[in-house]
Amino acid sequence: MAAPAKPQEDTRPEQAVRVANFLEKHPASTQKEIDAVCDTGCISKVLSEMVRTDLYGMGYGIARGWRQIPCAGGTHVREVRTYTLLHRPRAQPDLFNTE
Repeated sequence: MAAPAKPQEDTRPEQAVRVANFLEKHPASTQKEIDAVCDTGCISKVLSEMVRTDLYGMGYGIARGWRQIPCAGGTHVREVRTYTLLHRPRAQPDLFNTE
């Protein structure tokens, strides 16, 4: 029996880029859908850090919404949080311009 796949070992900014690339092509995706493709390890932590402007490489604009998903054999629906990329981080001005 093969060992379960482990998340890729990379930095949070690299994970954020992967998530942003996915959300650009698939807006209104759920955490489960994002994590299945982006292999982040903890998608909720990546999404919460992506919007923070105080972290290096972050400052993404992400809209949150809801989607109704059928459950209990289609007799009920539940609401699941969705995420849509609004913008990527803006380039910061060079504060130490030597010219």
